[in-house]
Amino acid sequence: MITMEEYYMIKGLKNKGMSIMQISKEMGVDRKTVSNWLKCNEPPTYRKRHFQQGKLDPFKDYILERMNEGCVNAAVIFDEIAADGYQGKMTILREFMKPYREKALAKASIRYETPPGKQAQVDWGEFVVTMPDGKLKKLYAFIMVLGHSRNYYIEFTENSKFDTLIGCHERAFAYFGGVTESILYDNMKTVVAHSHKTGNDKWNQRFLRFAEHHHFIPVRHRPYLPRSKGKVERGVRYVRGNFWPRVKSFSDLADLNDQARLWLDTKCNTRLHQTIHKIPREILLEEQLQPMNTEPFLSVDLVSRKVMNDCMISYQSNYYSVPFRFVGHRVGVRDLRNGTIEIFDETGTFIEGYRKPAQKHQSQKMKKHFEGLNSQNHKAKARKAPLMIPDQSPKVHQRPLAVYDSLVSEVVTW
Repeated sequence: MITMEEYYMIKGLKNKGMSIMQISKEMGVDRKTVSNWLKCNEPPTYRKRHFQQGKLDPFKDYILERMNEGCVNAAVIFDEIAADGYQGKMTILREFMKPYREKALAKASIRYETPPGKQAQVDWGEFVVTMPDGKLKKLYAFIMVLGHSRNYYIEFTENSKFDTLIGCHERAFAYFGGVTESILYDNMKTVVAHSHKTGNDKWNQRFLRFAEHHHFIPVRHRPYLPRSKGKVERGVRYVRGNFWPRVKSFSDLADLNDQARLWLDTKCNTRLHQTIHKIPREILLEEQLQPMNTEPFLSVDLVSRKVMNDCMISYQSNYYSVPFRFVGHRVGVRDLRNGTIEIFDETGTFIEGYRKPAQKHQSQKMKKHFEGLNSQNHKAKARKAPLMIPDQSPKVHQRPLAVYDSLVSEVVTW
């Protein structure tokens, strides 16, 4: 039985016009298997089974990483993992290392070079920084690398949650001008949920809908092939070592992202890449990216706010102006988690975008939002206070006071 990942890849390749024979050769899967799964409308499901983790399992990723670095001495690796809690025998370790030893000894230099437009890689980096208010805060760096041209996209965010991940993807697609056929991911929880009980990995269903929305195939990184995701992992180190030392200060998260964009456009994507010996920006057109869906996935919920009489709305202890015609109405706020917010009216039409201040209790106003407000108030006041003309007032008939005295007398005696 094929994996869920292979099922979606078969469907994706078929949608691109490939024949069963071509899909079979591309994936190394029997033609009958491809044909059978193309007839199915649902991905494969698996029965739950009891999974018992071996003593060496928690250390396999580390062992392969050390072998990839050139260390093939089982005794050295045994001492290292034993210090971290490994309680198995040396023979188990040697048996596991055996299939990988020959490649490690030969220091195989076969690189995972990617054809144009075929694949991008995505990962998160974490940075603990001192914010403008002096407090330490963890920021996340979303990094996408195009496999063929080595073009980078980087964006710093407040968190790495699902909605933030989706927004970063769409802004990366817009930056590159399109989408690759597939995107490679580490086993991040927002993309792949791992079950320790069954040992099975399961795709996040919302993420699969997002991938379908933008017509790309999500692919998981294989833990036992460390170099398959090497481009983006080297990218995280490159950002940490080349971009971050250039950041002398920043006023807020949006300012940090402005500096990152400048670095991308003037340093990172315009340098002579040491591996491909080309300038990434100059060969971006070779990627021949497929167009992204112009409709946003809209994974971020809008936060409703009422516009106050002074044309301001409140969000996270700060205030932002909108055009005066929205006074008394409700608007929606979308927090992009990258230091900016967007404001929409009740129909979903974009009104305004703002940078989020680094401090609380700040007000951000735009002069254009108040233009015409004074004239409107003047007209309203003029209508509410009409000019009084005494000469046109109706005359009141006057009676002698004796008439009222007689009426009171009649009421009392009756």
